[in-house]
Amino acid sequence: MQYFHHPPNHHAVSENVIGTVVQRRQPVHHSFFVGVGLGIHAELKQQNCNDEPNRKQSRQISLSGGICSTIRRPLTMQEIDAITDQDTQRELRIILKQRRDRRKIIQQRHHKKKQKMVGHLVASIPKLRNEIEQLQLQRLSLMEKLRNDNVWSVAIEYSSLFQCGKPELRASQMRACNFLTASMSPDLDTGITSGIETLMKRWKTFTRLFPSGHIQLENLRQLTSDSLVATTSTSVTLTEHVLQHLFQHGSDDGKAHSIRRGRVFSRLQGQHIVMRGSVRFGWDEGAKRVVRLYSQTDILTPMLGLLGNLEDVSFIFSGALITPDGHFVHEYASQHQ
Repeated sequence: MQYFHHPPNHHAVSENVIGTVVQRRQPVHHSFFVGVGLGIHAELKQQNCNDEPNRKQSRQISLSGGICSTIRRPLTMQEIDAITDQDTQRELRIILKQRRDRRKIIQQRHHKKKQKMVGHLVASIPKLRNEIEQLQLQRLSLMEKLRNDNVWSVAIEYSSLFQCGKPELRASQMRACNFLTASMSPDLDTGITSGIETLMKRWKTFTRLFPSGHIQLENLRQLTSDSLVATTSTSVTLTEHVLQHLFQHGSDDGKAHSIRRGRVFSRLQGQHIVMRGSVRFGWDEGAKRVVRLYSQTDILTPMLGLLGNLEDVSFIFSGALITPDGHFVHEYASQHQ
């Protein structure tokens, strides 16, 4: 069997028939470059649409001609330029520029929105101040009209002024004194003592003992045409100062009583208690003033809840400078004016 290196009709086909063929360069649309270019193009478009700065995966292209399915680093522009034609490079640059422009527009829009919000807030400050001033003037005007008209307005204003004891600021103290002088009788009957000055001294004692005390008005109830009862709740803390000044003066028969007092004090010190109470206002319709002001605060019930037995409660109130219904002993109030 014979083998031929040329076809049987090779002498019938001359090289002149085909002519001279110029060797062409590898086209840019070769499958390798087309696949790479389209992959990068699609990838950048997806990044542009999602607007995500980092991608978990991308394609990695080896300059030696190999293609890997996963990437460990993003392609640089030099690498992209080396494997893509000019049209693809131009399109990629357009996409990147559009992405930068879009980010810039979003940032500018967000900045303008913040500036606009700040401007609205600044512009609203004078308006709010003016509204506050107008409301304060209306409140003062109404208070002046209603202050001495009836016992209801007097009871509400009294509870508001002394809800934390005697006011600390000088202006507030003057306001409280003016209110008491205008709405209460000079010889005001308080049950134990009389007079507006004595009432202010009692509030001064309360504030010194309970600087963080708070008295909450819960409700008002009219008993008769000239009598009104306000229900209150008083919140105080039993500090060491309070225990030493109000309950240290009990009878002391020796070391046993001192030990017992120390044990009881350890159970009371630092405790926060809420005492229920009431204030009764007696009204003189002719004078348009309060002539009677009786108050009581139940300190016995919370003490019993803390100590748990009547024996210790009786022991602690024995010789104390405050009564179970919340009145300071007159001698103590006089010494601490």
